[in-house]
Amino acid sequence: MHPALEFSNVTRRWRSGILGTAAESIGIAGCSFSVAPGEIVIVTGGAGAGKSTLLLLAAGQAAPSDGIVRWNGANAPREARPQLIGARPWEYNLLTVRQALAFHADQLALVHTLRPAPARFVPLMASVGLRGLARVRLGQLAPIDRLRVVVAQALLAAPRLLCCEEPFAFCASEERQLAARLLRSVAGRGTAVLIATREAATIDALGLGDRALRLERGRIVNGARATHPVLELVVLAPDDAMTRLGHRLPSLARRGRRLRVPLSGRSPEAILALCRDAGVRVRGSRVSDEALPSAAAGP
Repeated sequence: MHPALEFSNVTRRWRSGILGTAAESIGIAGCSFSVAPGEIVIVTGGAGAGKSTLLLLAAGQAAPSDGIVRWNGANAPREARPQLIGARPWEYNLLTVRQALAFHADQLALVHTLRPAPARFVPLMASVGLRGLARVRLGQLAPIDRLRVVVAQALLAAPRLLCCEEPFAFCASEERQLAARLLRSVAGRGTAVLIATREAATIDALGLGDRALRLERGRIVNGARATHPVLELVVLAPDDAMTRLGHRLPSLARRGRRLRVPLSGRSPEAILALCRDAGVRVRGSRVSDEALPSAAAGP
């Protein structure tokens, strides 16, 4: 299986000119890494580190000056249909949720010759947590629901890669677990998720990323897995367990027949007690923090 996204020694230079002079700056320099289908990779770094440039390249909205970007083994993004989203819709606040989805579907038809049937909107809205909000105007939505709208718009394209820039920027602290759960659900469909953010501490507390890359002056300075212990649970009925525990453990994720709960502020004993209270039969459990393969760093 090909990586959903692969950077091979990628450099992007930007040129600008004022009053007849020309200047060149480096967005990213010599970056090499890959993102597997269904994997969540976090890109962190300060202002000017190159995060936005990296996302533009990953989404196919900019071309590398040097090196190669591949999507599912192809040198063009067309079949992978990568989508780049921010924290909230850019359309006018007077549009309703359904109108925003219909408008975005029309835009997709111009680029991908793909216009989802309107009948798809209702199940799509339900899948991202927008049930009952079809006629609500964007300007009346809570920040978490605006994020749900932009995720729904991206999913209309059935992307193999979702690129997110500061997805938690407007979410209150109590909404961030919901936002993390939403992005985990996207990854659970097999879509690779690439998240660029300055909020490394927030991401770490949410236990969201499978791996973390840090950029400094356009270069990857590490490629380690985001470090957070996880409690793995083997249960008899994973689907039923997700239903029973989802509202009590917003960070709960499923990997095959195993459930995974980041241990951020909870003990394994407390989580097992919650399982008993919810009627979930646990056959086995363990705490793990295995190191996943590091992304290759550029020179």
